[in-house]
Amino acid sequence: MASAHDLCFRYQKPLVLENVNFQIHDGESLCVIGPNGGGKSTLLKLMLGLLEPTQGELNILGKAPLKARPEVGYVPQAMRFDPLYPISALDIVLMGRLDQLKVGHYSRACREVAMTALEEVSLADLAKRPFSDLSGGQRQRVLIARALACAPKLLLLDEPTANIDLSIEEKLLDTLAQLKEKIAILLVTHDLDLIAAVGDSVLCVNRRVHRHTLPLSGEVIKEIYSGAQRIEHDRQTRHSQGDHSACQHD
Repeated sequence: MASAHDLCFRYQKPLVLENVNFQIHDGESLCVIGPNGGGKSTLLKLMLGLLEPTQGELNILGKAPLKARPEVGYVPQAMRFDPLYPISALDIVLMGRLDQLKVGHYSRACREVAMTALEEVSLADLAKRPFSDLSGGQRQRVLIARALACAPKLLLLDEPTANIDLSIEEKLLDTLAQLKEKIAILLVTHDLDLIAAVGDSVLCVNRRVHRHTLPLSGEVIKEIYSGAQRIEHDRQTRHSQGDHSACQHD
């Protein structure tokens, strides 16, 4: 579903991502974690074709990311919108069918697809509800439905629980756990509960990447998020990839 080989990217200097290698297989759910500034959002932008790699290869569904974009669903952390603008939950989901829009009107088939997507996230009964009237968790599930409305083969999510209350997070976790049975998922998150509910494995991104199996041990979590241990984690990752420039051995 996706593969990176010696992928590098820089905005200026130094490299934001260096020698990144990973694969996502059909039916797999991969959680991306790592410290702020480690390159997680940059990796998502590369996968969406919004940025071009500095060097290396990145293939999505066997294509260049830009060409694969119509088959990739994307869910941002949150959506900026004017709360006074009269737009319903269904209208938001129909945005996932913009490429099918004919002469200013969506077809009946497009509306059926959008309603099915809302059913998948258990919000069909709120289809006509103003988007601004929904809770944070409901809005996030509507954005997931919008991504599903394009019938994607791969779903990318950027910290979907970052802007919702813990009291309504459980329903979102249930939604994502059900989706992982139907579609390949790459999910950026700091939420360990979400990783446990959705993830098959974890990709730590901190300029370089290192893949971990689940469950994560306390030591691995310290390696990823502790400032002092991130240096050692990076050194070990380089060593495992054949780069001994940061090693102390001869």
